[in-house]
Amino acid sequence: MSSATGRVVLGRVAERRGKLRGLPGQAGPQLERALVGAHTNLCAAAASQGADAKRQFRSAASEAAETGGCLDAAVLFGALGQSEQDEWRELLRRLWGCLRRLAR
Repeated sequence: MSSATGRVVLGRVAERRGKLRGLPGQAGPQLERALVGAHTNLCAAAASQGADAKRQFRSAASEAAETGGCLDAAVLFGALGQSEQDEWRELLRRLWGCLRRLAR
């Protein structure tokens, strides 16, 4: 489930990439980097075992949490609307929760 959820959020970011580019403090590109980092760490963890897999899942969860902070900036500076924020926040919450469980 987390991989599919991550792909959905990645798709949303890709669709709105132009709007996110102009955010102060490079928050838009940081949102992209954090989300891509979450996704790639998730993929790496899926191919790993034991402590290495847990470390990768923890890293992916950390990147997903960082994405949430960038999302706040995107909304506050008008790059995303409230309905987009609500949708993305729910997807990120599900992704983060799944990654945290996998990291245990």
